[in-house]
Amino acid sequence: MRRLASIRALGADARGHRRTNLSMYERLLVAIGLDAELVEAMVGDLAEEFALRATRDGRMLARVWLGLEVVRSAPHLITSVLRRGEPRVRLRLAAALLGIGLMLTAALVAVLLRDGPPSRLLANVANPADGIVINSVHAVQLEMRVLDKRNRPLASQGVQYQWISGAPITVSSQGVVTCTWDGEATVRASLGMIATDVAVLCRPVQELRASHWIDFVAGDRPRDLPFVAIGFDGLPVMQLRGAALVHDSSVAVIVGHTIRPRAVGQTMVDVNVGDRSAGMQVIVHERVRSLEGLRADQRFVAVPVRLERGDTLRWSLPKGAFWLKYLPRRKGEAPPTITLRGDAACSRGNGLRVYVIPLEEYGTYCMVRPGGATVNVGHGTFGAAVVEGSLALERVNY
Repeated sequence: MRRLASIRALGADARGHRRTNLSMYERLLVAIGLDAELVEAMVGDLAEEFALRATRDGRMLARVWLGLEVVRSAPHLITSVLRRGEPRVRLRLAAALLGIGLMLTAALVAVLLRDGPPSRLLANVANPADGIVINSVHAVQLEMRVLDKRNRPLASQGVQYQWISGAPITVSSQGVVTCTWDGEATVRASLGMIATDVAVLCRPVQELRASHWIDFVAGDRPRDLPFVAIGFDGLPVMQLRGAALVHDSSVAVIVGHTIRPRAVGQTMVDVNVGDRSAGMQVIVHERVRSLEGLRADQRFVAVPVRLERGDTLRWSLPKGAFWLKYLPRRKGEAPPTITLRGDAACSRGNGLRVYVIPLEEYGTYCMVRPGGATVNVGHGTFGAAVVEGSLALERVNY
């Protein structure tokens, strides 16, 4: 009887009067809009029944019953308040329900977005099945992607590496690899209980050989970047991983492994492969009908050339310093004969260095003095029936 009396006291005192020292749960129910007397009576009845069931069935089953009763009664209590409660009471109840809904939603989102344990390891490259290509001659760090079962990325710290087979490359436990010759090896990456084998392809590049410039005439099609990577054996390296960056994308853009002209002007393209790099000047020439009568702001121009056997074209050249270049229309076609006459001096460089000219192109650096000069472009009686291309002029500003 003592247990029953103490439980009944949760709702009212021994004389049946309302208590002022309500429990935290009772105060919460009253705050959201339930009548205080109803709360006291409800809690008292639930407590009494809980005590009886705990004595008869055990506290675990009694708690299960109590939870089910609370869930079953909640809709009826809420409906009663919404129907018969005062406006301010209904407003408090709505706010409480909204708060509970937001908390449940946040909890659900947190569970759904929670990262799971590591499930897969993949090489951090565009196509992991192709393996990791290394073009550097210095040590590089292997990188792996760690994913959970839902393919969500996880932190990659703690991945361990081990050489398994193939070329005897140097691999540290932290994944630092040094390629001193051409070869392929298998490296195992592991994190806890998961592991994967990765193909590491050593293709070290000792040198990048590139032209000093890439010349276009406005409207030309994209062209492969004119460079070649050379390995330790002096042969071209075909498997390359790197990047090319154009400084001014309004003049030209990189599309895959090609470069496409966009507007007349001049910019630079940087090519980086492994720990080697090369820079090339990109020039897009304006298409004009003649090299004579050019304006001062026309720095990059090109005149079309079409010569049958025995033909010759001649233009007067502007005074000052400039590069004069012939750009063939068809790959593999030799340039025509180009000669300068008059008060001019030309060379393969600007006095500071000799430039590497793209294959199949002609280029010379000229200084035309006040006496003036002309350029003659001719096609002999032998060779191709027709020679086509462009004679480009690039003015040099000092």
